[in-house]
Amino acid sequence: MTQANTDNVVSIPDRDLLLWWHDFYLPVFEYMLPQLGDLAGKRILELGAGSGGTSVMLAKHGASVTGIDLLQFRLVEAGERAKEYEVADSVQLALMDAMRLAFEDNTFDFIISKSVLVFTDHGRAAQECYRVLKPGGKAVFIENMRNHPAVWLFRKLFIRYSTNLHYFSMADVMRFGEHFDLLEHREFHLLALGALFWKNLLPIPLVYELKFRGLRTIDNGLLKLCPPLKRFCWITAMICGKT
Repeated sequence: MTQANTDNVVSIPDRDLLLWWHDFYLPVFEYMLPQLGDLAGKRILELGAGSGGTSVMLAKHGASVTGIDLLQFRLVEAGERAKEYEVADSVQLALMDAMRLAFEDNTFDFIISKSVLVFTDHGRAAQECYRVLKPGGKAVFIENMRNHPAVWLFRKLFIRYSTNLHYFSMADVMRFGEHFDLLEHREFHLLALGALFWKNLLPIPLVYELKFRGLRTIDNGLLKLCPPLKRFCWITAMICGKT
């Protein structure tokens, strides 16, 4: 039996390539990246490449990555980041809509996105991703959820266009998964967002880190003890498969 080359398995994501909210996205990436296995020679599509952090991270581990976005200036930033990390030959970038993918069927081994599906019609995006995913492939979607009380209030007060976005409920997660042959999902950050209060009240990194770790531990216990609470989490990570 051939074993995967551990040099090409991403178990710990590069913090400097998570780019924003890295504390909150780090545990999400730690959950989903190892499930991709050996990336050497794999073709990966990133929806919403943004500034290119995730595409570069995957390319550094041997993947050939195609990143798409609807903002040209973001693609320019992603291209510069790929050059900075010396993986420009492994990262292709294109201006493209996630609901109208200009790729042939069964093209990619993996698909990945974060905070992209909220801007789409979930069903259309899922159908397109399923179409271009190879049999045996996996698609990983990291998305914002609808019902976290503090996040819901923040959106109402400060994000005027939030009513136009399609945040996920648990029912949405299950409906989205119906477009694929396999679905696994995990939700993150219930009380952990409270660490941001301490970060602003006492801007001392050690205090913030201790509060964040403590609240994450409490979250893990609460979600195991009472699974229905996951509907109030901030982030869902969906791993969808095609057989």
